[in-house]
Amino acid sequence: MSKKILGIGNAIVDVFAKVDDEFLKKNNLIKGSMKLINKSEFEDLKKNIKIEKIVAGGSVANTMAGIAHLRGNPSFIGKINSDNFGEVYKKSLQSINVNFSYLEKNEGLSTGASIILITPDSERTMCTHLGISSHLSANDINEKN
Repeated sequence: MSKKILGIGNAIVDVFAKVDDEFLKKNNLIKGSMKLINKSEFEDLKKNIKIEKIVAGGSVANTMAGIAHLRGNPSFIGKINSDNFGEVYKKSLQSINVNFSYLEKNEGLSTGASIILITPDSERTMCTHLGISSHLSANDINEKN
């Protein structure tokens, strides 16, 4: 029987897109960096990329995914919204056997997302909008789950 492990963190979808170095320069992005952006900046950037893949992400959820791949019994608590990215997030974790005690809210903030721009040399540049994920609090956690 595998031991259970629980992770609590920011529920952020990873939005992958391939770009060239010129795209980074044009958008004033530093190659290899991570930049926090607001919702408007996120939407503007998203309009100018070709999305390759969208999956559940965030450092804690990624760790829980690794544990699931090693046949562990991981669970993750994070906060998502009732939107398309929230639905992708839920399904993505469920598909890899991570128990997701999600707190799906409709509080006017979108599910957190990180646009991950990959240049031809495989360098990653991240533009992250934390959205509702950064509003997770003790009041959101249901100890019975």
